[in-house]
Amino acid sequence: MTTVFPLPSPALPEFTTLLLKGPYHASAPIHLCLTHLANHPGTRAILLSPSRDNFIAALCDLNDDWLNECGGYGAVSQVLSRVDVFYPSTPHHASLALSMLRVSQPETAPSQLEIASPCLYCFTSSLHIFLTRRTPTCKFFNTRFPRFVDAAE
Repeated sequence: MTTVFPLPSPALPEFTTLLLKGPYHASAPIHLCLTHLANHPGTRAILLSPSRDNFIAALCDLNDDWLNECGGYGAVSQVLSRVDVFYPSTPHHASLALSMLRVSQPETAPSQLEIASPCLYCFTSSLHIFLTRRTPTCKFFNTRFPRFVDAAE
């Protein structure tokens, strides 16, 4: 049962792709990752947020009672240990980080950021990460980043 609120709470419908848009409480991404991974043992989640400082400040300001009370429990900590958090500060960094993710293959030496098969990618600010008005070029890697645009463009 995947949800963006502490349990017990209404569950989201089963999904393969999901977009939640709107003002959600600061701990919603954590609850989403936690509840989704609890139902998918052996998988991982990737959480991307544009600013570590802002994300932590918002969590501290919210002071989520459930996380304060249950976050240190062994079962909760074990599930949360399967969440990889990255802080790409610009759309360029987000594109680079996502392009470097590869499913781990034990028979090869790790040359990129390799993780176990993720079942959830969670973006705390998708508009910041994906909506740009131009296609940047990364001169270091001589690569063109993918272009994500607003539907109104």
